[in-house]
Amino acid sequence: MTGIVEITRILPTVKVYDRADEFRIEIAGRFAGDCVRDIAATWQNALREAGPRRFIVDISRLGSYDAAGRKLLRDMHQHGTQIAAGTPLSLVFLNEISAPARRGPAQVQETPPTRRENEPGTALPARARAVGE
Repeated sequence: MTGIVEITRILPTVKVYDRADEFRIEIAGRFAGDCVRDIAATWQNALREAGPRRFIVDISRLGSYDAAGRKLLRDMHQHGTQIAAGTPLSLVFLNEISAPARRGPAQVQETPPTRRENEPGTALPARARAVGE
């Protein structure tokens, strides 16, 4: 299949360029809801077609996305699809999409002190040693 397909909703505009050497998706506006499902299906179908070609998603005009939109863009990136970002906001989105998944804050258990601060003959705490007390 060769040509240009445009999927338009009220806010987002998505253009798909399906060429022999390149499959490009350009997203403008909010990437959410049904639009995400449509693009996921389109992308999966393109992956099944034979022949080597570049896969590119241009998010330069992306305004925002929901959790499903972010997940799809992350999946595309992890699969090897190139993400093009040409604006400061799109670079923020690219950073979110390409950053390693966070598992939440690490929990550090503090050990109770084994001595009293003012007890004679004991070593100074590490913080006090660091500032030269």
